[in-house]
Amino acid sequence: MLDDVSVDALQAAMRGLSARQKAISDDIANVDTPFYQARSVSFEADLKRALDRGQNPLTVAPSTSVSTAPAGLNGNNVDLTAETMASVDTELAYQLALRAAGDRFTLYRTAIKGA
Repeated sequence: MLDDVSVDALQAAMRGLSARQKAISDDIANVDTPFYQARSVSFEADLKRALDRGQNPLTVAPSTSVSTAPAGLNGNNVDLTAETMASVDTELAYQLALRAAGDRFTLYRTAIKGA
């Protein structure tokens, strides 16, 4: 019963969102570091593709790439406003996935109790 693709997909999503939040935190911490290049993390398309193909979503790994956005005078391309908004968006998505996983386990608990 616990071999549930939805729980696996939520776990993969939370792993990807956690990696994204770490990259955003690193970007914000290095906002004034000369020649630092912002990073982005993607996983949603790979996760969707795995689910569409019936593959195990836990095999999906987040992918990190360096931003090609133009850099400022110090060679740094971190956009603090964009990073802050991405951080909020990522945190909300993580909370939603966490809530969905919790609701799924509540459903299991109710089913096991029998009512």
